[in-house]
Amino acid sequence: MRRGFFQSTTIRLALALLLAQVAALALGLTVIHRFTAATILADARTAAEVARDDFAEEYRQEGEAGLVRAIRDRLAARDDRNFVVLLKGPGGVPLIGNLEQWPATLGDKERWRRISLFREGGTAAEEMGLVTRRLDADHVLLTGEVLEAQVQLARASQAAFLYALAAGILIATVVAALAAWILSRRVDAFARAASAIASGRLDARVERDETGDAFDRLGTSINAMLDRIEALVGELRMVTDSMAHDLRSPVSRMKATLEQALGRTRDPNATAALAAAIDEADSLHRLLDTALEISRAEAGIGRDQFARFALAPLLDDLAEVYGPLAEDEGFAISVDAPAELEVVAHREMLLRALSNLIDNALKYAGGGSAIRLSAARVGTDVELRVADDGPGIAEGQIGEAAKRFVRLDPARGGSGAGLGLSLVETIAHMHDGRMAIARADPHGTIVTLRLPVAA
Repeated sequence: MRRGFFQSTTIRLALALLLAQVAALALGLTVIHRFTAATILADARTAAEVARDDFAEEYRQEGEAGLVRAIRDRLAARDDRNFVVLLKGPGGVPLIGNLEQWPATLGDKERWRRISLFREGGTAAEEMGLVTRRLDADHVLLTGEVLEAQVQLARASQAAFLYALAAGILIATVVAALAAWILSRRVDAFARAASAIASGRLDARVERDETGDAFDRLGTSINAMLDRIEALVGELRMVTDSMAHDLRSPVSRMKATLEQALGRTRDPNATAALAAAIDEADSLHRLLDTALEISRAEAGIGRDQFARFALAPLLDDLAEVYGPLAEDEGFAISVDAPAELEVVAHREMLLRALSNLIDNALKYAGGGSAIRLSAARVGTDVELRVADDGPGIAEGQIGEAAKRFVRLDPARGGSGAGLGLSLVETIAHMHDGRMAIARADPHGTIVTLRLPVAA
């Protein structure tokens, strides 16, 4: 099994439940089995000891003759076929009994001893439970019970123990699996809501079953929290969108006024100042457009425009559009994508994300000579990569690269507000995917967009 299988909390909880049930069952069955076996043997021991004491009393009252007569009568009884007895007289000579000889390993005073012996006329040794007692200086008495029936009953008890344990393990496994499934199903409801929220669908909520249990109450609390978060984020987006939208018109009018002034002035210093102001107005306009795009992508606007299309033509179009500009900057753009690879996505948004990555490579990969666009199928996902062979991003700055309004090296980038990678990451989240930035070997930068094959 995979290493991560037993790292799952649900699996560990199910295994703990299974082991606890099996341990409790095994302990209970063991106690019952041992108690049953001990009870069966105790009955045989009691019978042997009672017979011993009865015969000892007979010997005390009637002597040897009375004891021999009592033993003969007991052996003649047909209802006690498992009874064992032997009386040893002077010189160790057997006087009467149903054993062939006195066991060599058996002493003259044994409380209880289990041993295999031959009875008179027997063809095989039988397991017996025996007790002995010295009656006087010359006589020793042995009484006991053949334990064949008890042994068979004990074996049957042991077999029943094993069958019960196997059935108990099976039932415990089913119960543990059912508990794990119920727990996993309830937790999955929270996971699905969290994933939807992370991908920008703030209207997603935890599915409730209206049972009123702890999970249902937790779902109610989380949904209330999400309602509040959605309201706050909606208000924030409305303010951001309104500000960005309202600022576009003044910026456009300012740019138009500056362009008119530039056309009327003949002063070189004024011309340079007006041109710089127009460039700043353009930068501000692009910043506002990017901020609006990020806000709309985070809100999930455009999901209804997802469609299936091939990636190879998309990358070829990008290489063709950026080819001349890349040549001017000293780069060659190459494309590597299988013709049959398709994805379900918002084509224009994905085109914008890849365009931003190519723009970044042209701006920040100075000293390099190649920009590689590639697409490949990885499991159930599609990986889109934009790689360059420039100096690359320092390891300590990779985590900062996608933050908004962060520029890793303002001295090298010219215009820009640090929203490019943030927009790319937002577009990836809009497609239920993710963006990753890494250093290339031996140098350069690789930006990867990993998207589901079917969003």
